[in-house]
Amino acid sequence: MAQSEQPRRTKREATTAAMLDAARELFAERSFAAVSVRDIAERAGVSHALVHRYLGSKDDVYRAVLARNDTDIRDAAHGTLDLDEALSFMLRESQFHRVDYLRLVIASALQGMPYATTKGSFPAMQRLIELAEGLAANESRDPRLPPARAAICMVVALDLGWAAMEKWLVEAASLEEYDREALVGWLEQAVLCIAHGMLPGRED
Repeated sequence: MAQSEQPRRTKREATTAAMLDAARELFAERSFAAVSVRDIAERAGVSHALVHRYLGSKDDVYRAVLARNDTDIRDAAHGTLDLDEALSFMLRESQFHRVDYLRLVIASALQGMPYATTKGSFPAMQRLIELAEGLAANESRDPRLPPARAAICMVVALDLGWAAMEKWLVEAASLEEYDREALVGWLEQAVLCIAHGMLPGRED
């Protein structure tokens, strides 16, 4: 019995993944309001009834897209306890594999979607805050430095900002001669500089 159920579960997982991929693409291309469950179903090659059955309402689909992609960014850090490594791993995952997701988050914010409408938790950011606060707890607090969670907020803002404006900024600064690997590498350096400058014990 267990053997016969396994392929069924695998097929459901694959179908769910296809629906979430389709939803992420559509939400990023258009907007939350402009996408219907039927649109998602058509892009995924399934019936809209199946989307409702597997994922629920459009709000549920949206939250599932956010949860899935943000968890993947967090998991790219491989459980490291080193903040610099975690920042590098997560940034590279987001910029090389999750740009559609970052743009979806940006579009949602710019369209005025309240934070409470999202899933209410972003595991990647929370993990970075935990690591940063762990470092700050071991250092005497310099009143000139922001709280650790504010420093991480600035880092995330830079990651999101680059995802939103990379093409425009590359042209504005005449950086077309550089490939994406170099550009993301410099973004990584900037993120680490922010972390080192804004967190206790990270100035060196």
